[in-house]
Amino acid sequence: MQNSPDNIKLVTTGSLATQRLLKTVDDLLDIAKLEAGKFGYQFQEGDIVAFLDKLLLDAERVAAAYNVHVYFEHEGMATLPLTFDPQRLGVAVANLLDNAIKYNVPNGTVTVRLERFGTEPYVSLSIQDTGVGIPKEAMNKLFTKFFRAENVVKFVTEGSGLGLYLVKNIILRHGGKISVESVLNRGTKFTIKLP
Repeated sequence: MQNSPDNIKLVTTGSLATQRLLKTVDDLLDIAKLEAGKFGYQFQEGDIVAFLDKLLLDAERVAAAYNVHVYFEHEGMATLPLTFDPQRLGVAVANLLDNAIKYNVPNGTVTVRLERFGTEPYVSLSIQDTGVGIPKEAMNKLFTKFFRAENVVKFVTEGSGLGLYLVKNIILRHGGKISVESVLNRGTKFTIKLP
């Protein structure tokens, strides 16, 4: 088999389809474990700033392919100890970053902001994009299984509609809360409050 442009394109297309299928299967398995109470969490104390730095390095590679710029603002905090499950919280944050990048506009931005929550023992983590936004009528269904807003289905056809359901459950299991604000065609901001 020669490395002709047609063969390379065929292999690349097949590889991307396989990756999307694996992501869907992983999401379905995670949801099944979650609902059976077997998702399994391993909480430990870690540095949330270093944790986010690493996730953002991975996200920047994807963002470059979409011509999106990623920024991390953390109020000059070099470190911030927090008790969390790195694997599970990583799934949640990576999912939000992936959506913020995929549903953005060319030359758009994704800003990740980590702040202390006043004098309370909480931190606020927000992920804000300059993307397509979420229609008002879709907001109340956003964290349900298999839901995808109409405007994003037109924008990116693949997706299982399981990501935000999983994100919300992971955040709740961490004793946190998640909220969303969005303006259609202007962008979306997810805010996570963690103890």
